[in-house]
Amino acid sequence: MKKLIVLLFVLFSVSVFSQEDVYFGKKKLVAAEVILENGDIKTGYLQDFQSNRFYNGDVGSFSGIEKNFKFEVKEFKFKEESGSAIQLINISDVKRIVLLNNDGSERLVYDKMKLKTINSNNEVVDLKKTVILPLEQEGKLNLYGITVVAYGQASPYSRGPANQYLTTLFIPYLKSSNSEYAYLPFDINRMNIFNLGKLEGKFKKALEEATKECPEFQENINETMKVFEKSQKKDLKQMYYDKEAKKKQIRKDVKNKAEENFLQMKIDAEYGMKPYLQLVDDYNKKCSK
Repeated sequence: MKKLIVLLFVLFSVSVFSQEDVYFGKKKLVAAEVILENGDIKTGYLQDFQSNRFYNGDVGSFSGIEKNFKFEVKEFKFKEESGSAIQLINISDVKRIVLLNNDGSERLVYDKMKLKTINSNNEVVDLKKTVILPLEQEGKLNLYGITVVAYGQASPYSRGPANQYLTTLFIPYLKSSNSEYAYLPFDINRMNIFNLGKLEGKFKKALEEATKECPEFQENINETMKVFEKSQKKDLKQMYYDKEAKKKQIRKDVKNKAEENFLQMKIDAEYGMKPYLQLVDDYNKKCSK
């Protein structure tokens, strides 16, 4: 049976993730616009907002990634000025959060959504979760995602904290712009050794549900699925060789270990996200009306 390309990365990641030190990118204050469901916009600062798109974690211990990484929240701490009193904004009142650079330009967008997944019987399941997730690509179909970064020991004989960069894992969420629900085509929360053979069917069902507003896209959904199938060994190998060539050049050119780790992580993250960006781009081209 065919398996998804992403499964290869999962199985590798599960074996190499070795720390539970999760970095949330928490900052005391971050400049932001909070766009409310009623259309009002509050401009000021969010306190203790978890703003990073990249997180360190132990995949083997995941049992609710949105909760572990603080995307499942009930309220936000907002200040109109850095020195003003805190206002609490309930998640039910929030539609979108736009993080701002120092010059006021847009830096990163987070959207509120509910979540649905697909169980092993290919049934749609409402997870009864309301989360706020970082936007990667916007259109009629939006891509959101979390990139988990794996660190491990430099060798089997190493002791102490795991600080050797290993790989990344991109976890995608697909959401129609007309829907309040996002779908998890690759739901790591509910993946186990007993349902690995059903991953491809669950992935396809989630894709069908997220794209059902566009018959033109669904006509060729089997072709779209081929991008994620293990059977494309030639393309998978070429992607691996291209990625490793870039990482080898970084190891040659960069002398600072922290900078080298960061640059290699960025390359892995870009390649992990690439097929999903292509999927969303194809949808938005075919379904622009």
